Amino acid sequence: MNTLREDLHALAEQAPAVDLAARAVRGGRRRRTTRLIMASAAVTCLIAGGGATLLPQMHLAPSVVLTPPETTVLPLPAKGVGPVEQAYRQSCPMTGDPCARRAWRIVTGGGDTYELAEAFEKGPLEVTADGRRIAYYSSEHRAIVVRDLASGRTWKAPLKQPAEDFAVEYALRLSPGGLRFVVSGWGGRRKPNKLVDVQRGTVTDLKRGWWPVSVSDGSGPVVLAKPYDMTSQVWVLGHDPITIRDFTYDYSALASDGRTLARLGQTVDRDRQPMVRRDGSIVVFDAVSGGRETRIPISGISKGLYPLRLGGWLNTTEVTTLAAPESPDRPSVVYAVDIRTGKSRELFTLREDGVKVVPGLVR
Repeated sequence: MNTLREDLHALAEQAPAVDLAARAVRGGRRRRTTRLIMASAAVTCLIAGGGATLLPQMHLAPSVVLTPPETTVLPLPAKGVGPVEQAYRQSCPMTGDPCARRAWRIVTGGGDTYELAEAFEKGPLEVTADGRRIAYYSSEHRAIVVRDLASGRTWKAPLKQPAEDFAVEYALRLSPGGLRFVVSGWGGRRKPNKLVDVQRGTVTDLKRGWWPVSVSDGSGPVVLAKPYDMTSQVWVLGHDPITIRDFTYDYSALASDGRTLARLGQTVDRDRQPMVRRDGSIVVFDAVSGGRETRIPISGISKGLYPLRLGGWLNTTEVTTLAAPESPDRPSVVYAVDIRTGKSRELFTLREDGVKVVPGLVR
């Protein structure tokens, strides 16, 4: 990637003037919010005659600590699991093996929480946009495994990978059906950028330095992006790359028409800190031909939350949006945003602290 990638990406993660990324999907992975409410008692003093006189001794009630009910976590059954609403790995307050061994958990739309014992490693877990399939790194197979939650059927990727591939920055981008994906990595000695089809058993090398945005099922379009200093290129494979006037990673998946992409709007000013700030808009453009863009302000998101990530399309006009809090004592919320009007509707709230995964989210 561009040599300024890390610095500019970090700046792009801050919007409007707060560090939102540190409180959202990947950036908020190391904080731990304490939810303790304590009743307090005080001793009242009377000041008289130049001295302090205490009231008669008071028997103070012990402090009351209120904690949320514990989540019932069950082992992931072999089959019969409903669609995933969200997934998470609990935050790690310390380094070391006990923390590294924390398993991924998935939460279904019905409210059930399951732990995936196979995914104890630091590698990725991703969920298809419809929540019906997951993909995760299996140390046993040394490969990405795709699993259908309802039937229990699994597919093992033909690409063998060491766990070290996921000890650095990485991306795993799934197709809607989960049987085709791009896996990329940066920062280590190995820098894979591969298009993998687990159904056909094929692995295709992609150009290094291009970040995966969207993957279609079958032989459909694959979308890559490459940010530069103040611009970015978007490349739908099979077509020429187009240039947009933003340094950004904040794209949606490709729409069903094979051309339309959305991204979060932003402003750039080299003389301010942070230099890159999101402006609360959504920008829709043609990823194949470029040209005219439509920029619409996003409305309906709760005060104190800001659009941070985009994801899959719920229909032809609504795209999934993750809104992150300005304050760390609030959870992130997932919305559907209408690209024609900018109006949003709330879908669900993320439940746990730590590393979070939203089905279909581009991150």
